[in-house]
Amino acid sequence: MEHSVISDMILNNAMVLQGQPKWTFGKNTCNTYEVFVSHFRNPDGNLLPSWPILQIVEKDDALTQLFSISLLWEAVRQTVKISDEANSNMTLSLNLLPKFAESEHFVEQVRSCLEETGLQSKHLQFEVSELQDLNPQGCENLNYIHDKLGVLLAMGNFGTKNTNMPLLYQVHFDLLELDKSYAANILKNDQAYKTVVAIQHLANTLDMNVCAKGIDTQEQFELFEEIAIFKGQGALIGPVMSLEELKDYVKRYGLKKGHA
Repeated sequence: MEHSVISDMILNNAMVLQGQPKWTFGKNTCNTYEVFVSHFRNPDGNLLPSWPILQIVEKDDALTQLFSISLLWEAVRQTVKISDEANSNMTLSLNLLPKFAESEHFVEQVRSCLEETGLQSKHLQFEVSELQDLNPQGCENLNYIHDKLGVLLAMGNFGTKNTNMPLLYQVHFDLLELDKSYAANILKNDQAYKTVVAIQHLANTLDMNVCAKGIDTQEQFELFEEIAIFKGQGALIGPVMSLEELKDYVKRYGLKKGHA
């Protein structure tokens, strides 16, 4: 697909957003939701899966900036809208492309977006995959929005094949997100269980919380809750859903304003 076509789709707000809840163990509530682009709508109105287009975006600096800025503003606007309609303080979690975090305009884009939309910084979280390298400027930018603006940071895909441990001391993360392979193996592999316990202890030492992804069964849910994992995500908790469905979920399980 030509870059100009992708650029036009982004500029014409042809991104289709969906979301998935992140459950808070022990509280029976859910106020954090991952929001992402699931499809693009082409000029003919047909839906195109996002992943092949995003592969092109990630390899191009200009498209990365355009896409990331558009996604940030649109997702934050929708979060504010859902929060108001559901009378709940929804926290938005967004996957962050390293090239955007490393750009000279990143901090100002985040600051401007928060100021103009009215979303409180504590209700915005960026997920940074440990599989992606950040240069020193990217780390500095992330630490600035965390320390000075109050934005939350999560290390995603933690514990996969290429664990990037130095990121744990280079970036001021609040949350470690376990790769979903841990949930798939925790009931049948004692070493997987012990590894999750060890990661929980590591997170405690670093003053971080842990989120387990890929929770598909009640047994997995109960075991992660027993280990005192902070949050969970997966089909059992809530499938990928449209923003309208997500709003209904927030109304049902989100803490009301004044309590979150």
